[in-house]
Amino acid sequence: MIRSIELRRELEGLPLGWQHRVIVVVLALATLFDGYDVFVPSYVIPYAIRSWHLLPSEAGLLVSSGLFGFMIGALLNGPLADRVGRKPVLVGALLFAAAGNFATAAWADSYTLFLAARVVTGLGLGMILPLSVTLINEVAPRLRANILVGWVMAGWSFGGVAAALAGFALAPAYGWRSLFMVGALAAPLALLAGWVLPESPRYLAIRGRQDGVRRVLNALAPGSAERYAQTEFTISEATQHRGSFLQLLRPDVRGNTFVVWACSGLSLFSIFGLSSWTPQILLQRGSSISASFALSGLLQFTAVLGGLGCGWAADRFGRDRTLKGAWILGAAAVAGLALASSRESDIGFLAIAGFCVMGAQPVLNNRTAALYDTEVRSTGVGAQLGVGRIGGFLGPYVGGWIQQLYPGSAGLFLGVACALAGCALFIRLLDRPA
Repeated sequence: MIRSIELRRELEGLPLGWQHRVIVVVLALATLFDGYDVFVPSYVIPYAIRSWHLLPSEAGLLVSSGLFGFMIGALLNGPLADRVGRKPVLVGALLFAAAGNFATAAWADSYTLFLAARVVTGLGLGMILPLSVTLINEVAPRLRANILVGWVMAGWSFGGVAAALAGFALAPAYGWRSLFMVGALAAPLALLAGWVLPESPRYLAIRGRQDGVRRVLNALAPGSAERYAQTEFTISEATQHRGSFLQLLRPDVRGNTFVVWACSGLSLFSIFGLSSWTPQILLQRGSSISASFALSGLLQFTAVLGGLGCGWAADRFGRDRTLKGAWILGAAAVAGLALASSRESDIGFLAIAGFCVMGAQPVLNNRTAALYDTEVRSTGVGAQLGVGRIGGFLGPYVGGWIQQLYPGSAGLFLGVACALAGCALFIRLLDRPA
């Protein structure tokens, strides 16, 4: 006798197993390359300003150009992943990003070619983060969802730490091109991901691939083959209009969509504006290039702790309360960077900013995923990150313009603090519970 099981409830009720851990590790490595490639141009800025005689606004485009490609890639991710599948698009994105990094290292010998190579690389990289968030959300046990997303996003923050270490260790000895050869190592990871990652069982169920769902569930819960042998898996959400961007603007979710888009834009404006200019600002404040890169690494390291800490707080106190608290504390810390400039205050405020500002982003991504039904979840997360990349694109560029108009760092830091305060105000407008 065939019985019916609602797939979402079954997945959320499974115990945390070794296969969940394997998925988290591989996705964390994928987001590590994403984070590495996002932040590594920040460590090119000091060299490029001297070599190519750039103004601050032009130097900001070294980071912003890649984020423009990221934005397009993140927007393309949703329709592709909701139609083709999460796994093949993720593998293809890693291969595309590896090829773009190799091209940057090999052929980008002028400012214009560097910008073009970064835009192309960003097309692949922009798909990695939303796909990773979507895939872990669709297999995670309910009580561990936030912390597992935190671990996946910790890879993104570790990528920032790796970028700082590479800038410190490789760039002075081997030149800035060596930084992008490291990014080309995403190619072997793509092969590993294609071998060990499962396809999303919810995606398989929507496509009517019941045998595929059973294989994934048997891997997630070993010893359950007999339980699932005579089972029909159902999805409670409607399956029409799969992957349609317009479904994000339905009357019942449109207001929430605009809220998370606004929060994402302001959050990424703050993250990329802060991280891209911190090494150069610390140089201007009198630090050596090694010390400035090391303090930038501190910002990224505390972001790792923040992703895990904010994930724990979200599971315990709720996502919305965690986001409001993190953004308010982050705004206060960044304002402190504007008002004080001693080495001790820089260390303290950068640590708090990294923990709160960057640590809040994975919780926002998970909050977005919870707003939408399965058939448009990848589209929803991709759109949130894609629209948010507009803020990310503007952060380094506008940061350069602010420093041209108001020499020094106070204007940039105060602008970032205001953006974070705006995030805390907007998140209060969400009206659909997680």
